[in-house]
Amino acid sequence: MLVNVCKMTQTDMLHDSHHVSTVNVTDDREAYPKCWVAALVQVRTEKSVSKKLQSLGIETWVPVQSEIHQWSDRKKKIERVVIPMVVFIHVEKSAIKELAYHSFIHKLLTAPGQRIPAIIPDAQIESLKFMLGQAKAQVEIRERIFKTGDHVSIVRGPLKGLEGELCKVESDKSMVAVMIDCLGYACISIDKSDILLKPIS
Repeated sequence: MLVNVCKMTQTDMLHDSHHVSTVNVTDDREAYPKCWVAALVQVRTEKSVSKKLQSLGIETWVPVQSEIHQWSDRKKKIERVVIPMVVFIHVEKSAIKELAYHSFIHKLLTAPGQRIPAIIPDAQIESLKFMLGQAKAQVEIRERIFKTGDHVSIVRGPLKGLEGELCKVESDKSMVAVMIDCLGYACISIDKSDILLKPIS
């Protein structure tokens, strides 16, 4: 009985090793992770803007909540946009700047005192999706609420970097106080958009 033995040459082995090595190449989705940003659009165009971006292969999300509207003669189930004029977009960080070139996007939202688009953590998006999916009551979005005694830092303007305590809170401006030993407090009125709540250490 004859047995044919195939000998693999060095060239064949090298060629074969190239094929094997490609198996463990990092996936593009891992090499270029995506992040969430929020785009400001014209009123009542949230869904249409979302569809336009999706047609370009861009992942989007418009938070909506189903509600029953009652009229005298009928009921109708509608989807209410929870955050008017906002579309969440899931893109690679390198592609964020390109979003501003679309005429239907007014601007990308930024954090207080910052000029670059704010990155929204995945966990916050997932929590909001869960809330909207499970809540029986109406979900509302409210601005961050400052209260007297909050420790804050000023993030914009000539006083940027100053830290102090809120001693007065008003609708548009707040009074920030800096303590001076033996004398008391030096206080100044600051726009709320220039104030950032300091995290508790």
